[in-house]
Amino acid sequence: MRRFALLLLLFPFALWADEPTFQEARTRWLRGNYAEAQTAFEALAKKETTDSKVIIGLSRVHQSHGEYEKALTVMENAVKDRPKDAAILARTAELYYLRGRWDDAEKAADAAIAIKDDQFLARWIKAQILRDRGDLEKADQAFRWFVRTYTQRSNECKEITDPEELALIGKAGVENANAHSITDQFSFILNDLYADALKQDKDYWYIELQAGELLMEKYNRGEAFDAFDKALKINPQAAEALAGKAEASLQLFEVKEAEQLADQALKINPKLLGALYVKIDLYLRAGDLKSARKHIDAALQVNPRDERTLGRLGALYFIQRNAPELERLEKEVATFDSKPALFYHEMAERIEERRNFDVAEKYYKKAIELRPNMPWPRNGLGLLYMRMGKEDEARKQLATAFEADKFNVRVANSIKVLKHLDSYKSIKTPHFEIKYDPKNDTILARYMAEYLEKLYADYAKQFNYEPKNLILVEVFNNHEMFSGRTIALPDLHTIGACTGRMFAMVSPKGRGIPRAFNWGRVLRHELVHIFNLEQTDLQVPHWLTEGLAVSNEGFQRPPLWNQILVERVAKNDLLNLDNITMAFVRPRDQVEWTLAYCQSLLYVEYVKKAHGQPAIGKLLEAYRDSKNDDAALQFACGVGKEAFEKGYKQYVHEVAKSMKGGKAVEKSMTLAQLQEANEKNPDDSDIAARLADRLINRDAAKARKLAEGVLAKKKDHAVASVVIARLDSKAGRTEEAIKTLEAAMKKDDPDSNVILALGRLYAEADKNDKAAEMFELGRTVDPTDPTFLEELAKIYKKTDNQAKRMSVLLDLVATDADEFATRKLLASMLVDVSRFAEAEKVARDALEINLLDEEVQEALFKALKGQKKDEEAARLKKLLQD
Repeated sequence: MRRFALLLLLFPFALWADEPTFQEARTRWLRGNYAEAQTAFEALAKKETTDSKVIIGLSRVHQSHGEYEKALTVMENAVKDRPKDAAILARTAELYYLRGRWDDAEKAADAAIAIKDDQFLARWIKAQILRDRGDLEKADQAFRWFVRTYTQRSNECKEITDPEELALIGKAGVENANAHSITDQFSFILNDLYADALKQDKDYWYIELQAGELLMEKYNRGEAFDAFDKALKINPQAAEALAGKAEASLQLFEVKEAEQLADQALKINPKLLGALYVKIDLYLRAGDLKSARKHIDAALQVNPRDERTLGRLGALYFIQRNAPELERLEKEVATFDSKPALFYHEMAERIEERRNFDVAEKYYKKAIELRPNMPWPRNGLGLLYMRMGKEDEARKQLATAFEADKFNVRVANSIKVLKHLDSYKSIKTPHFEIKYDPKNDTILARYMAEYLEKLYADYAKQFNYEPKNLILVEVFNNHEMFSGRTIALPDLHTIGACTGRMFAMVSPKGRGIPRAFNWGRVLRHELVHIFNLEQTDLQVPHWLTEGLAVSNEGFQRPPLWNQILVERVAKNDLLNLDNITMAFVRPRDQVEWTLAYCQSLLYVEYVKKAHGQPAIGKLLEAYRDSKNDDAALQFACGVGKEAFEKGYKQYVHEVAKSMKGGKAVEKSMTLAQLQEANEKNPDDSDIAARLADRLINRDAAKARKLAEGVLAKKKDHAVASVVIARLDSKAGRTEEAIKTLEAAMKKDDPDSNVILALGRLYAEADKNDKAAEMFELGRTVDPTDPTFLEELAKIYKKTDNQAKRMSVLLDLVATDADEFATRKLLASMLVDVSRFAEAEKVARDALEINLLDEEVQEALFKALKGQKKDEEAARLKKLLQD
């Protein structure tokens, strides 16, 4: 039996008789075996009495892998031979429509309908053309024909069972429901109509595709993904389903997944518009306008009249500030669509993604004016008002949108958020409106109000700019509502976000927050974006506003950033101004996304160091005036882009050199890679030592043998010495381990790993002075590694050296913005020794993590009184405890 199954796999045509049947060929097409299906259809097409469905099947195979011209040629030849075949004419009309040849499509569809009045496909093409030309009344009647026909035949017990006809009825039903706000119809289409179609043909995956597309239109991503996956289970080569998943991923900003899925779809069908749109949108978001235009042109080659493509082209012209071309394009679209709402809607969405909110609002309104019953522009406008902080306008728009389209998840979520906000209270200051949950965050909101005004004064001076309107800040009592407020969907993986003209954050006490975080840092970061975006008319590049935001957080670079930076410098694999935005919006991995933040901070530091603080303001001014990078740098720094990048790269190398004693971090390798490298070159001491280090807990004997072999060649090899020392220490031979590491210490070029290991052994042996000496040396060799500070804090606690312990703790807390317990301890210690000014700063920093901790509050009050700031202490006590 197994051998028989194997033969089936290897010889798919072997079981056919003299030739394949139509059903066998169709099944292979539906299951994605396109090459086999094409061979089968071609064989069937050679018969003198070929059924029209064979010719149609062959054209569909060509279409499935992007050979649209071949598909059309097959059908045009068939029309010549069979001018009175309604099915042939309808399929030809479908392909003409796909290519934007509306007149030819309409002629073929009309001919098909004249021959067969209930030719479903021909009527579907005709209805779409009427809609796309703006003849909405006729289009409405054309779409309703499907609904009436389905109802009439059901009433007459003449049920429609053809899955392709049922699929068209579903599409027409969606059009009818959208046009007339019949939201109950969506449920019927998904749960009844499409279910019936699949019962008729379990291989007809297009039904699952349509279900996914409808669910995605309503932003029901989870169920949409399920539907697309069901389609792909039937046909793993279903490019349309892959493109659907790509678009759904993009909706949730999962850009890497979106790009991978779009690329998979385009590998199957290079002309698939849905996949091309995902690529275009990714490029537009990343500012890669050249690549965006390339893919727009590819889409236009498929269909020069598709308004989804033309809307993206219009957005590109807007971004390029090419007003003449945009005006020309608008006039061109109006020549074939008297009501081009879809064009303006698509353009508005792309422009909104670039945070040009006022322009996006204009185009959403234009789309609504042209086609009031089209749901998407009204949905988009309501969601845009949420991003703009215009919540009263959003309520009105979203309420209207919801009445018309109750299935839209983002609209429903936004309304839910607004209802949630109804129970919140508001504090208004001269420059802010802060909304908060009075049961959860009254004290936080009061404290934040003062805090934000101080930040405002600082930023107004720093950026030489003041935002024009009140800045809306919303503090949510749970993460789900914060995510809904920010993207109208769940699972946004952050705790604070600026939407352009307002920002939201989760309360430190909010549900769904796994650990305490520094809310003051969030405020400092997000408020920078508010200033930068408004003062540049939303044109500030991603790297500049993120670099400025991080620099204003007030903390050192995290150790992970330093590690990544050193590794990328060693590999000469740094980002630059041409690709750093891409690393924010389309990172290859989490490491590249982190590197983008790190390098953005370094760009800002370099500008200040090399060209002075005023250059920052000039850069912001230049980008406001729509200058490109080269022109902006010439204006602000007096050097072109090439010279600037050269100086920046040198600066980054200097920064990296200051870490790990100036030594480059070796390329990371897996255990398997190390083993393979060691087998190829056993004389490579560094590889052997690294492999030994990796084997300590797996194969101690082999680790020792490798390390001893290295030390036989180079007695003070750092990594090998650490390996031997660790093995000896585990075996209880601490003194021998210490001697090994002491022999490996180089006074003129100490290795940080040897220092750390030796210091820990000294501490273990109660040689505390020597341990402290080692860790003090370590912090000078690698000042960016907090491990040495952590070890020093332990030693000074152990030896009861409070002065040195406090000094180390002051340096240590600066490396971790979210560390509360150490700050709390340190504030109390500083108060006890009357170091009140330092105690005040540490206590205030601790309150930015846990504002309600009474012990920290008390330490702050004591610190203030110790500096004779009694009035400030009383004021804060009233603020925090009243």
